[in-house]
Amino acid sequence: MKKKQLLPGLIALTLSGTVAADPEIFGLIHLVTQYHETTDTVTDESESVVELESFFSRLGVRGSEKLDNGLEVFYHYELGIEPNDNVTWTKRNSFLGVKGDFGRLAFGRFDTPFKRSQGKVDIFGDQVGDIAQVITINDNRLTNMVEYTTPNTLNGLQFKGLVLLREDPELEDGYGGSASYAKGDFYVALALDSDIEEVDTSAVRVSSTYQIGPVQLGGMYEQYSPQNDADDVDAKLVSVKYRVGGKWDLKAQYAMSDVKFEGAKSGSVGADYHLSPTFKLTSYLTRNSSDETPTEKYAGVGGVLKF
Repeated sequence: MKKKQLLPGLIALTLSGTVAADPEIFGLIHLVTQYHETTDTVTDESESVVELESFFSRLGVRGSEKLDNGLEVFYHYELGIEPNDNVTWTKRNSFLGVKGDFGRLAFGRFDTPFKRSQGKVDIFGDQVGDIAQVITINDNRLTNMVEYTTPNTLNGLQFKGLVLLREDPELEDGYGGSASYAKGDFYVALALDSDIEEVDTSAVRVSSTYQIGPVQLGGMYEQYSPQNDADDVDAKLVSVKYRVGGKWDLKAQYAMSDVKFEGAKSGSVGADYHLSPTFKLTSYLTRNSSDETPTEKYAGVGGVLKF
């Protein structure tokens, strides 16, 4: 039986047995009202609409249980929800694993180390300014994955290694990993993918953020090697976030890429106001364009609640 069929059963067993001690219910609701204008780059004709959107709202359960010999089993089952729509629940990160002094092993569906290596550099993540919109195709969340993470005892260094099991004798398995260093206000990571996005493709990404007082500076560079010996393409991003008065975050981000679309550009400015540690108001202006797609302009305001 395939692992993708086994995993829901394992999670159900986890939640009904001894491993379900003190499970934590968690989630996020992210709703915005936005003005959305689309312009055809050939005819220069535009159309616009005002819409209420849910951006990656989610609900899940997670927990862990200590075992013998210093080991600990953990589980995480998360579903995407649409508070503003009749769409059915969607699968998000869902995995089972074990950790100890050796590090951590996880099995299931989750974000790749490549995707997570970006850290906090994408300050418009989970909105229309997210780099997955027009900048990259390599922010993947896949099934049938096994990941090893080193323990947090390496003075800020951490390594992740991933195997993607395609369960098809005619297709090669995928491999990926990342190396990151976090110390104080500085973060930097290098990530590699091979046969992850597709067979016979590869990617490399360098991401970094640095906090200077109330200002966070960020940068990212990505190179992607497509199939069929096509020319390598790349993406570049810079971002800045400024905390004002302990509650306001003023943000700006700009990216250029040929990875997902040729000649893609994404620019965003915005402001978030934190009313509590778990709730903030958010606003943004975003423009996404490329040589292959219509130009999209957005102006949005909304709220984000974590629980």
